[in-house]
Amino acid sequence: MSAFDSKSDMEKLSHINYLPYKEQAIWFLNSFWSQGPKFGEDAAAREDVWTFHKTSVQLDKSKGEAGNELNEFDAHRLIEKCDSALTVQKMRQVLKEIDVDFNKMVSLSEFMIYKFGVDWHLLVNAPQGCDMGAINEAQAGLDNANKMLQVAISAAEKAKDDHAASKLAEEKSKEEEVNSARAAEDSKKAEIVLAEAKEQAEGALKELQEQEDAFKKKLDDLEATGNDDSLGVVKRNKAKAELAMAKAEDPMPLRMAKIHQEAAVRKVTKATVKAGAATAAAETAAKLAIEARIASEKAAVEASAAAKAAEAAIPDAEKAFADAEAILEEVKAKNSGSGEGNLWYIDRELEEAKRYLPKSKFAAAQAAAAAAKQQAASPMK
Repeated sequence: MSAFDSKSDMEKLSHINYLPYKEQAIWFLNSFWSQGPKFGEDAAAREDVWTFHKTSVQLDKSKGEAGNELNEFDAHRLIEKCDSALTVQKMRQVLKEIDVDFNKMVSLSEFMIYKFGVDWHLLVNAPQGCDMGAINEAQAGLDNANKMLQVAISAAEKAKDDHAASKLAEEKSKEEEVNSARAAEDSKKAEIVLAEAKEQAEGALKELQEQEDAFKKKLDDLEATGNDDSLGVVKRNKAKAELAMAKAEDPMPLRMAKIHQEAAVRKVTKATVKAGAATAAAETAAKLAIEARIASEKAAVEASAAAKAAEAAIPDAEKAFADAEAILEEVKAKNSGSGEGNLWYIDRELEEAKRYLPKSKFAAAQAAAAAAKQQAASPMK
């Protein structure tokens, strides 16, 4: 007799209540596989046990899968989710009835005792015997399938992310090319404006030089006339007076030429600054365009590699699932009538995990699994 068998029924229940949710669900299935709810004959009832287990895990925010029982508030929510027909008053009464061990907590086992209306004494004393070596072998197959599934999912997610990154890099490259072309065009226009400004400045400078030369010649002529003793006094004095007046103020043409020349210089200065900035911007834009193109090409290579890796991971995951199902079918055939809850749970978790296989290869995975099942079952006939 084992230490567990020597315990009282209440002590046994307390032991079961402290098992994680999944183990409680398996214990319950094993206990009533062929009696009471007869889970072996009722697929919907088995699915209910699965739902109660997963709902309890969702409600148990602190422990999740590692938890074993819910407080009154969360137990209330479990009943609400799984038996919405109950009134609040009835629900409170049910909570008191469910708490078989009176610890003000509701385990998954206690909830299912209520839900399926079974005798809890049968639950704690039902045999759980099965070939744990075979069960562990099937569980190892499931664990490996889940591991390969995560590899495939991670590869698929990376391929998706890298593809998105590649598209963004491509768009960025195109954007930078447009910016580079626009900057080059702006630089070209700025150079044209600068060239025109320089041309105008040269014209203004030439005009100024001509006006200064003409003015100097006038002054020289007036001075020569004023100092020419061969001329009459009146003519010499008139020339001297005009010379004095000319020196006192620049003539209008010369003043205008100076204004035009100064404006032209300012325009050249401004155009030079703009042209320099435009050239620098064009060079920067060209550099960014090159960098963006290189990044785009690199991203495309990475996306292609990720896609190949994702594609390669799918068959490995499919094979792992097929192998796990083959092992499970073999264990089922060898262990008929014992540990049925354990085996059903492995099968159910395998089916649940298969939902997350990349869809593009899911049909092939199903076909491979079916073939593996058939091959595993053949020697048993």
